[in-house]
Amino acid sequence: MVMKFTFGAVLFFLLMSSAHAQITPPGLGDGVNASSWFAVGVKQDLNAEKGITSTTYAGMGSINGDGNDTPFGRAMIYVINQEIEHHFAKRWKYSGAISYRWQNQFDDAPPYDHRQEIRLYGRYSYLIPGTFTNFSFTFRPELRLFYTPEFDPYKNKAQFRTRFASKMTVNLSPDKSKRLIAAAEFLIASNKEDQWDAWQYRESRFSVYYSHQLPNRNITLNLGYMSNPFGKDFYHVGHYIAFDITLRNPFGEE
Repeated sequence: MVMKFTFGAVLFFLLMSSAHAQITPPGLGDGVNASSWFAVGVKQDLNAEKGITSTTYAGMGSINGDGNDTPFGRAMIYVINQEIEHHFAKRWKYSGAISYRWQNQFDDAPPYDHRQEIRLYGRYSYLIPGTFTNFSFTFRPELRLFYTPEFDPYKNKAQFRTRFASKMTVNLSPDKSKRLIAAAEFLIASNKEDQWDAWQYRESRFSVYYSHQLPNRNITLNLGYMSNPFGKDFYHVGHYIAFDITLRNPFGEE
């Protein structure tokens, strides 16, 4: 049932703009069967000549409710994210970011738990540009700090996680206004309660998006699907549908 729904959502893709980047959904754990994600972002050139940009977005995610697989059952996460990127060479770019997240932890029965997270991360990407197809390969280390609603340390105090990602972008129109984007991401992590545990593979994420550049408008609309398998044997797979809007240079170009 869920697979038919999410596959149908992938086929019902809409639009994207000159930013040509999607805001992928956050993984919400191996207890989630179906999830939805919506985000609004602003991408602003800080120094176009030197390739420095700022990306800010706010998003929220919902998950299936008790006894059903609808991805809109219960609001689970709220995210505010700020990232600064430097595209310093034709094939290279890096960025640094800080993120705040509020997440509801739904157990089997009330009362439910709540968790705050402050996340610091960086990206370092190698790009292979092309006329019809582009590729990128990214290394992303991140430090996650967890807190209770009162900002006391949460039971899982922290996590250090590393992602290895690859992305392929296919131009579907001569003016590159319509694109298909496919990505794969592999995550390994070490958790801290009293002490740091061993590094181990945790999960993978596979996503596909369709994009379309709105004529004469710096607005990006993305609709996509993400599959989130856990463990080496894929013991659980979460399904995500995602939609986001990104505004490019709303405060004017440099």
